[in-house]
Amino acid sequence: MVTPFKVVSDVTDCPSPDILSISASRDSMFAAAFGKGMFRKSADGRWTPADDGLPDGVIVNRLQVIDGSFFLCTNKGLFFHDSNSWFLTDITIPCYQVVKKSAILAAATEYGIWFKIGTQWKSVAYANKAIYDLLLTPQYYILGTSQGISLYDRYTDSAADFPLGTGVTSMAIVQSRLVGASMGGGLVLGNQRGGFIVSDFEDVTIYSLKSTETGVHACSSRGLYRIQMLESQVIMRSMLTGYPVTDLSSCGDCMYVSTLNWGLKKVVL
Repeated sequence: MVTPFKVVSDVTDCPSPDILSISASRDSMFAAAFGKGMFRKSADGRWTPADDGLPDGVIVNRLQVIDGSFFLCTNKGLFFHDSNSWFLTDITIPCYQVVKKSAILAAATEYGIWFKIGTQWKSVAYANKAIYDLLLTPQYYILGTSQGISLYDRYTDSAADFPLGTGVTSMAIVQSRLVGASMGGGLVLGNQRGGFIVSDFEDVTIYSLKSTETGVHACSSRGLYRIQMLESQVIMRSMLTGYPVTDLSSCGDCMYVSTLNWGLKKVVL
């Protein structure tokens, strides 16, 4: 039986009540505050502005930490943080996601998939299509695109497209089943007949899906849910309620949850 999270504390010194994205490591934490830019909380517990190196008009799509390094996916490219500043990578187009699988570092952009090859980023596939999220396997790349879901076979350089009439902005694997969040705020799930269906909800909008060590969670307008499968049915179990949840970041034995109007929450895993 999954029980709701127990809120340990509010992060009372949060720089803004409206946090769009959060990412934390053991030594540092970054938060993207709506209308106020980037902030960093260092090991000594202080929040300081962290916009150095970012251009004017930047819009944050995702804030991530990979192997202790922080990456910022924005409308003006992919940035990484080093020596108290953000630095632009070779990806200068809108970027939506960066992931690592084994030795592969890949990015989803407005113009396809990019890989980091050596010290440089290069376009490798789908240069004419917006990719919002991607899952990597040894043979296949599963893509959340502006039209739906695509399956790219890297061995044969072929693809299968599943148009859904909406974009798919984030994806995750739940008990060997692919689930996704649609651009309209619905849930995408395989129909077990070789395709996918989109289920919309009247009272909740799903912003994104986040995979952690404790499971897959849906950040939504009504709070935080854990996604589970009960036989062939998707179950959304409420974990935190009462405020819109925009993002989460798992760090050690706790989790930080960003919200609109309610700042940051710290919860026990």
